[in-house]
Amino acid sequence: MDSSASNPGVGPAPSPRLPRAYAVRSERERLLDAMIRVVAVKGYEATGVTEVLEAAAVDRDAFDRMFPSKEACFLEAYDAIIDVLVAHVSAAFESTVGQPWPDRVYAALRALVELLSREAEIAHMAMVEITAVGEDARIRYRAALGRFTYFLEEGRSFSPRGEELPADTAGFAIGGATSMIFDEVRAGRGEELRRLLPDLTYAVLMPYIGAEAAEREMRRVARGG
Repeated sequence: MDSSASNPGVGPAPSPRLPRAYAVRSERERLLDAMIRVVAVKGYEATGVTEVLEAAAVDRDAFDRMFPSKEACFLEAYDAIIDVLVAHVSAAFESTVGQPWPDRVYAALRALVELLSREAEIAHMAMVEITAVGEDARIRYRAALGRFTYFLEEGRSFSPRGEELPADTAGFAIGGATSMIFDEVRAGRGEELRRLLPDLTYAVLMPYIGAEAAEREMRRVARGG
């Protein structure tokens, strides 16, 4: 029985209120998510703060307390995306400890393209829009690519000519793979990234194991092996 019905002087219990720190964090997360979604549809230049506020259901005062500008919000959203991508790829790579290094690279690449294929908004922001924002964004982009070199470090010891490889071999390999992904996402074919897996595998492995061995790996991936 509802005690408030038998005692008119007792009203319903007040709904609990979240601590202010939690509310601010929630607003921030909504703004970052809205920035990703709106930019994916309209592009960074055409996106206004007002549209982000509407999508996030957050007022302008809250936005101004957290971000000095649209660019600052965009860059923080980008950083959050990269954190997710690196964690996802790392989990796939580490799950194959003990397997040959080319197999581990393939597992990492597969995890990357599968996530980007599922999350078109993330792919568009991380691969395309970031390059159109400005110098700070380009610095973030280069730093983000650098976080993926970890997965190729083992390649130097795996390679039969590891000591002869240029110092930036990992950067070259990642740059080639990124260029292919960029072209597909920019062309609106982000959902089809899985079909790039054989070519991506070749591009990343070739500097380390040579064209012939990398081609064998590429064919094996294409067969689903």
